[in-house]
Amino acid sequence: MVKSVQLFEDPKVSLEDLSEFYKVERIPHTYLMFVTTIDGVAVPLEPGQRGGAEIALRHLKENPIAQGGLTDNRALQYGWATADAILGGAGILRDSPEATWYPRDTDLQVLIRKRASKPVRAVVTGTGEIDLNHPVFNPKKDEWQPIIFTTKRGVEKLKAQAKDLAAKGKMPGEHVKTHSLGDINVDIAKAVGILRKDYHANLLDVQGGPILAGEAVKSKLIDEVRLTVSPQVIGDLNSEGKRRPGFVTGLHFGLEDSPLSSLEAIGVSGSHILLRYYVTYRS
Repeated sequence: MVKSVQLFEDPKVSLEDLSEFYKVERIPHTYLMFVTTIDGVAVPLEPGQRGGAEIALRHLKENPIAQGGLTDNRALQYGWATADAILGGAGILRDSPEATWYPRDTDLQVLIRKRASKPVRAVVTGTGEIDLNHPVFNPKKDEWQPIIFTTKRGVEKLKAQAKDLAAKGKMPGEHVKTHSLGDINVDIAKAVGILRKDYHANLLDVQGGPILAGEAVKSKLIDEVRLTVSPQVIGDLNSEGKRRPGFVTGLHFGLEDSPLSSLEAIGVSGSHILLRYYVTYRS
């Protein structure tokens, strides 16, 4: 049964309303946060389009239908500000050169600064093909602890990159902590276990993309899906005929063992719908 139905009239939702809507009663708690079109697409898969902003319609500055996209962004930033740790895929860093999962809204930045412990920004890369110069690995004022989860091969790749940068007189990513969790692929369950045990990440925000999100669901690590439905139909193929993904890819369940979800809360902002689903695994 739905516990909460809330109308967000102002896209700049107050902290009080956000904390009430996204209240978490049990910890540890891990959630996915995505925005999709009505027809379930999460990534436009077009050059120069990162995904979330275009799917949420935030690029339509003058269109009133796009107002709910601002609410979605506010909710997204609230998730960044309140999570003990954020776990994201390396693809997000390649697509978003400035992505740090650090809120832009001043009141949410204040929320982070009031925390008793430093939040974590963790990146998953099986190959180690990430840029140590990326700002997520180089917080300017020590605002967060950067972490890399990778494989044995990835560790060697990162060491080679660091050595090359040092030879050029550069020392990016000095405070990054690296964990090797597999020979070929990163063991996501072990990564989450380390975040919970070693970094006290009771509230974990999994930012995906869809491959990482799929692995997390497959490993039964996700307790909640926070899903915004954006009022557009984009179609399942991009301009090159490639299939556009939903918010999870790379997994299969049958009708008998697929995870089920109970609807916890509904938020309405203009033509956008914000949903909170608690996930139940049947096997």
